[in-house]
Amino acid sequence: MTPTPLVALCGFLGSGKTTILRRWRGDEDLRGAAVIVHDFSDFGLDAELLAGDESIPLPGKLVDRMAALHGRHAREDLHPSVGTALNEISDLTPPPPVVLCESTGAARPWPLIQALTQDARFALRHFIVTVDALNLHRDFDDGKALTSEGTPSPDPALQHAAEVLAEQLAFASIVILTKVDLLQKDSVNAQVKLLQEIQPNAAIGLSAHAGLQLPQLDDIPAPDLDTLKQRAESLGLTRQSATSDDITSVVLKDSRPFHPLRLHEACQSKLGTGLYRTKGFLWLASRPGDVLLWQQSGSQIALELTGTWRAEIVRNQGGHLAPEEIDALQAILDAQDSMFGDRHNELTLIGLKPAVDAFRAALEEALCTDEEIDAWQQGKTFTDPWPTNVKRVGADS
Repeated sequence: MTPTPLVALCGFLGSGKTTILRRWRGDEDLRGAAVIVHDFSDFGLDAELLAGDESIPLPGKLVDRMAALHGRHAREDLHPSVGTALNEISDLTPPPPVVLCESTGAARPWPLIQALTQDARFALRHFIVTVDALNLHRDFDDGKALTSEGTPSPDPALQHAAEVLAEQLAFASIVILTKVDLLQKDSVNAQVKLLQEIQPNAAIGLSAHAGLQLPQLDDIPAPDLDTLKQRAESLGLTRQSATSDDITSVVLKDSRPFHPLRLHEACQSKLGTGLYRTKGFLWLASRPGDVLLWQQSGSQIALELTGTWRAEIVRNQGGHLAPEEIDALQAILDAQDSMFGDRHNELTLIGLKPAVDAFRAALEEALCTDEEIDAWQQGKTFTDPWPTNVKRVGADS
């Protein structure tokens, strides 16, 4: 039988892997694809985003063609967990046309490749590494910091990030340079030239708004596993853990709202270079109805309005709900927090431990106090420096 092709999407934290994969899954030809989400965090946000409202991902389980491998399944148990997922995928009817794997940005590439190629019923079609063009420009001198000729960063956190990214690039068959619309053309051209020098065997694609589609990569040959194994041996990378040893992850969970001004100040003063990534859902005392998806990578922060909390919908201020709909919503809320309902914060912080601990403490300080919560209940207005305009990104943008 012809092996099922497997496409691995790797790349450092926050380089746009989930955005690309969400776009690819909208392709009609990929509707039946199976997905493996390899997420460093115990939260598993990426699997939730990819599943949407279709299903609830379960760690280590294949649910509706998606295997959510987060927490220990992404770290200590990567090889057996991937093996179990592939075995379950092989039993799917109809069989998937392709398996798409999104990997954590903290992944070591060779252990990941070994895990993905353990089952002869599947064949590695592409090993793609995404690179954030804006971060490459700002933090890594358009790629020079990744080379032996470049000047190492005096910042230990950025130097560690450069080492992780350089290791991932060493195994890439395709490099996708993301967010190229945020840079001048000269900078993008310089980055492409450096990346070609770093990995001359890889094809390089440019992507803005996840506009590069998987079929555009059909003519690029599959990576040769023997060559990749020899590369791992020559670099001394055959006895690695599945993820970078120095990168840690914690999850902040709290039902209290964030004070918008203190959260803004925390981001301005406490966002260290060693905090590589934060992501998750949060709510602000000034915007009690908004479900906000928070994504931070380096100094870039994005807030995405993803919906409305049930605790706000049940108020039926627009008068659009029938009494039975209100009763159904209230029954769900009765099982949740008596004050905040389903409103909550759940954020994953990933990076070097000192920076992660420092920013977690700053976030906890930014949560509303009991006095501020009392004021919120009484309708107090909170100073809110966060943007109020909404930018809509269409399917064709």
